[in-house]
Amino acid sequence: MVSDIGYLVGAVGTFFAILDPFGNLPFFIAYTNNLTSRIRKKTALILSAFIFLSMTIFLFSGQIVLNFFHISIPAFQIAGGIILFGVAFSMMSGTHTITMNKVIHDTGKEQLLEQNESILPRIFVPLGIPLYVGPGSIAAAILFGSNAPTDTAFLGGLLVILSIVVFITILNLCSDLIGKILGNQGIEILVRLMGLVLAAIAVQLTLEGITGAITTMIIPELNLG
Repeated sequence: MVSDIGYLVGAVGTFFAILDPFGNLPFFIAYTNNLTSRIRKKTALILSAFIFLSMTIFLFSGQIVLNFFHISIPAFQIAGGIILFGVAFSMMSGTHTITMNKVIHDTGKEQLLEQNESILPRIFVPLGIPLYVGPGSIAAAILFGSNAPTDTAFLGGLLVILSIVVFITILNLCSDLIGKILGNQGIEILVRLMGLVLAAIAVQLTLEGITGAITTMIIPELNLG
């Protein structure tokens, strides 16, 4: 029971930080500001469905992926921690914002943002990938999917993802109002705070991976020797 609670607390902190609803909101606003209200809302709903489906697939396939490539959980914890720390550092330093602005610019925003529903599938890049479903979120989903202590905890992790995606949907549907209330500076502060939280989680994952590698791999090898 205690391990389940710890797992869920970690899942909430990790997925909320890595999916970064507040931090990604300005990019949704910037990338959809020329769309009609109806198309923007439809985009928000389809985008959320895409995020949830992608994260669910990686959550369920986590153990399969690790087994297929013969990767131990401690090894993936260390690798995942390093990836998440990189994302966290970019959020804290502000390079996350600069990078995503460049990605949006390079995709040809003016060409994509036409008043036509045909642009909806193409909005998934960069909004869906890599903004929401990037290396960090994929690593986190695989990690938590393969490291759930019980089936109950696993389902709880799935509900955590669903809850955060619902929150993302609400924010994106209300993007105009929220953007005006928080302003660019307010959103930037939230991005950096979530980066700090994610950095702490990344360090914790790395330490757990190192500890797991020592206790399950290195010490048994030494005893055999």
